[in-house]
Amino acid sequence: MAKEVVADRHIRDLRRIDLNLLLVFEAIFKAESVSQAAQTLGMAQPTVSNALNRLREQFSDRLFVRSDRGVRPTPLALSLAGPISDALNLLRSGLQAEADFDVATANRHFKLILHDYSVPSVLPPLLKLLDHRESSCKLEVITPDWQRPHDALTNGEADLMLDVYPVKTPGLVFEPITDVEASYIVREGHPVVTHEMTREHFETLGHAVLQTPIQQRLQVPHMLMAEQLKRREVCILPNASDLALTIATTDLIAAVPKRFATLVAPFYRLRVLPAPFDYPKFKMFLSWSSDKNDDPGLRWIRNVIRNIFID
Repeated sequence: MAKEVVADRHIRDLRRIDLNLLLVFEAIFKAESVSQAAQTLGMAQPTVSNALNRLREQFSDRLFVRSDRGVRPTPLALSLAGPISDALNLLRSGLQAEADFDVATANRHFKLILHDYSVPSVLPPLLKLLDHRESSCKLEVITPDWQRPHDALTNGEADLMLDVYPVKTPGLVFEPITDVEASYIVREGHPVVTHEMTREHFETLGHAVLQTPIQQRLQVPHMLMAEQLKRREVCILPNASDLALTIATTDLIAAVPKRFATLVAPFYRLRVLPAPFDYPKFKMFLSWSSDKNDDPGLRWIRNVIRNIFID
């Protein structure tokens, strides 16, 4: 456990390290030789040695020690190699996407499957980039059949999908993009709920909910059963915007993802409150067809979406 804590601390410290030092670390780790790393990087060996000394000072560890073939990584270097490689590869992917795809001159019709709760998070920053005077790009949001949500990806009718609880499907990539945390919304000035939502409030007040397939997708019935709670459903709605408006104009309450609640609360004059029970977090995944891994436009838009959910 102590070793994991130390590794986590050093990983957080990576934010203070010069990017060039990470490239040097990666090159030495792969080559197992300072001189070969210098050749790979096109740098003089003394320059690479100086960079290694700076890394050692940063991490208070030798990182690489002499061996019969050159150098070998220390236990700390081994623990850092994966995170450093992942970070550099993600950066390379993003830079390559920017180089291969110019939104200002491109002509693309992107088709995204978004749950209603994802729309306020994804659309504003994405459309800000796509809305370029010289661009011919446009974005279409598709609502899938939630009984078979991945069909549109496999048959080419959609490019990307943001969803929870993915079902492994041959030919599709599922990348965890963010954690989803639940909260409750009520209107400002609610006559009963002020600064806290209690279990009594939950069971006595009327609820506004989304249609059954979406509720099942979010595992809500299972969570209520596990908590032995009853919910009095007064209004069933087709989409999240109708749900927010209904909560803003009635005394009903509703469970929604916290990120969605935080974004729409100022517009609908809503109060965002923690759930009155241990509502488990779950993952949201970005999904696409593996056949489209190298599509420049989709690499670009995937990178934009990743950055949106980086807190």
